[in-house]
Amino acid sequence: MAPRLVLLHYAAWPVVGGVESVMATQARLLSAAGYEVQVVAGRGDAELVPEIDSRHPRVEEVARRLAAGDPARVEFDALRRLLGARLRPLLAGCHRVIVHNVLTMPQNLPLAAALVDAGHPILAWTHDLAWVDPRYAAYRRPGWPWSILHQAQPGVRYVAVSRERRRQLLSVMEGLRPGRTTVIPNGIDPETFWGIGPATRELVRRAGLEHADPLVLVPVRVTRRKRLELALEAAAHLRPAYPALRLVVSGPLGPHSADNRAYAADLSELRRRLRLEREVRFLHELAGQDARHPVDDAMIADLYRMADVVLLPSESEGFGLPVLEAALSRAPLVCADIPVLREIAGAGAWTFPAGAGPEAVAAAVRRALGGRVAGLRRRVLERYRWSTVLASMRRVIGADLD
Repeated sequence: MAPRLVLLHYAAWPVVGGVESVMATQARLLSAAGYEVQVVAGRGDAELVPEIDSRHPRVEEVARRLAAGDPARVEFDALRRLLGARLRPLLAGCHRVIVHNVLTMPQNLPLAAALVDAGHPILAWTHDLAWVDPRYAAYRRPGWPWSILHQAQPGVRYVAVSRERRRQLLSVMEGLRPGRTTVIPNGIDPETFWGIGPATRELVRRAGLEHADPLVLVPVRVTRRKRLELALEAAAHLRPAYPALRLVVSGPLGPHSADNRAYAADLSELRRRLRLEREVRFLHELAGQDARHPVDDAMIADLYRMADVVLLPSESEGFGLPVLEAALSRAPLVCADIPVLREIAGAGAWTFPAGAGPEAVAAAVRRALGGRVAGLRRRVLERYRWSTVLASMRRVIGADLD
């Protein structure tokens, strides 16, 4: 039987907010990973308990009085008991309760107390921390219930969304041991952010590009003057440093020369000799029985957005449209230092000398990947994809809370 998880926050998607968006994505990913997931909130698309909402009048009144230094004992305890009764059936049989900000922010401290009372294992997902935020200075008071905000609660593992948040938790939470804290960042789905269409996603899957690191796009037709053998040989030089490298030639066979099929066969043989069958893909090879090229203009634009580097190994060009496309896609461009490309790109490309060998091409690609923009991009793709974050979430869900 799948472990049952409850994700809880004051409000749920489609209420617009960063925490609400993160919780919605977590719920979707955990459900897809096989967990039984229920979202509980005061507003939004969830199992609703109105008094969970930080904007419920009774909740707002208690928060206002707590900010003024009044513990509001009667009202606080009444809400705490009511929330406990409402939550009891919802939390029954729950493996973990994942609560976002509730134990570290003051918007609904009766809810925080009720959750601790319930005795279920809690993961306190900490996006924000009132005890270090000047805007919540009015809640920094001794005694209970303000102490919930700066004393580690029993049965709770605190999950910080950054190392800085974890450092702050450990500095202000009395009784919190380092072993009861974990860093799990928020994530991003690059393909969704880039607006990658379903046809491109399927093409990427068929071409084996899903986990490319880096993805080097060569957006040219298969014709000899494009010097694609230079790109393949450069990939062989790059592979030891980048074992997950994928180099993809997106264009079809050149249409105006009978020699292009022979050239494609030569490139295929070179790929075999260099043992680059996994690393180098020619998308024309994915054509169906109708022989139509499987890449349209929209898919090319998607591939530019996905690329870590755009490589043009051509020895000559009349213009060089990929220079414009790479620029508008903000993809680093590596190309030969030939007059027309210098004219279009100015000083904005990473170049290698015209007529240079594969070592020079590989060196230019390394320089491009080492640039600050490309480096930040690769860092984000490596560390902050939701697929990577999900693996960390699953570990903490299965871990002993102590």
